[in-house]
Amino acid sequence: TQLLTRSPAARRSDGPRLTLSRTVAMTTDLPDLPTSPLRSKPTDMKFEHARLLIQGKTPQDLLADRIRSDGAIIGSTLKVNAFINHQVDCHLMSVCGHELARRFRGLEVTKVLSCPGSGLMPAQACALHMSIPLVFATDMPPLMRDGGIVYSADLQNSSHQRENYKLHLSSEFIGPGDRLLIIDDVLSRGGVTKCLAELASQAGATVVGAGFMIEKEFEGGRKVVDSTLQLPAQRVQALVRIRSIEHGIVDFVET
Repeated sequence: TQLLTRSPAARRSDGPRLTLSRTVAMTTDLPDLPTSPLRSKPTDMKFEHARLLIQGKTPQDLLADRIRSDGAIIGSTLKVNAFINHQVDCHLMSVCGHELARRFRGLEVTKVLSCPGSGLMPAQACALHMSIPLVFATDMPPLMRDGGIVYSADLQNSSHQRENYKLHLSSEFIGPGDRLLIIDDVLSRGGVTKCLAELASQAGATVVGAGFMIEKEFEGGRKVVDSTLQLPAQRVQALVRIRSIEHGIVDFVET
C-alpha cells in the first residue's frame, strides 16, 4: 500500500512538497472491528458470490442456494421476491446472465427478447455479457413513427391472471434477419415464451434459443416451449430445474 505523507521540510514550510512512503499491511493485523470488510457480517453480496465461485460453486449452485435460503413457499408456489421479483440481487443477476450468455454462444444472436417484469433482470444481464441490445415487449402499444408497425399477441396460459392481456412489439427494433434469444426469469406454463415467439414471427425474426433462471418442471411449460419453438433440446436452457414443491420442500433436478 502506498501512502502520501508530508516530508519534514514540507511541514515546516507549509509547501506543497509530498514524498512517498511505503507500508505493507497484513490481513492478520487488521483490527477486529465491525467496519473491517474482511470481518463484517453479513458479507457484501458481490464479495460473497465471487468467493463462492472461487470455491467451485457454479452460477446454478448459487441460484439454488438462494432459493433454499431466501425463497418463500406458499402452498405449491415459490416466491423469489427477496432476490428477483421485488428486491433484486444485482450481482446474482449478472452471474446468471453471464452463464446464460455462455450457454448460447456461437448462435449469432443479434438481440435478446424479453417481457415486462422481473424477466428483464436476467435478460439485461445476458444481453450485456453478449454485447447485444435487449428488446422487451410492452403491455401497452408503443408510440410509432409514420410507417411503423406494432405487432400484438395474446398472452395466455401464463402466471399472469389478467384477462385480455396482450404484449406488443415495434417493428422499429426487431425485423427480418434478427436472430433472437428469449430470456425470462421463470419457465412455468410457457405462455410468455409462446407470446414472445408469436411476436417474433410477426416481425419476421427467428428465435434461436430460450433461456430461464428457474424452470418449474411440474407446471408443464417445457412442452409448450418445445412445441412452439421447435428447437433442439439444448437450445432451451434453465439454470435451475425444480421437479416439485411439496410440504414446503423444493425438490431440485440434479444436473
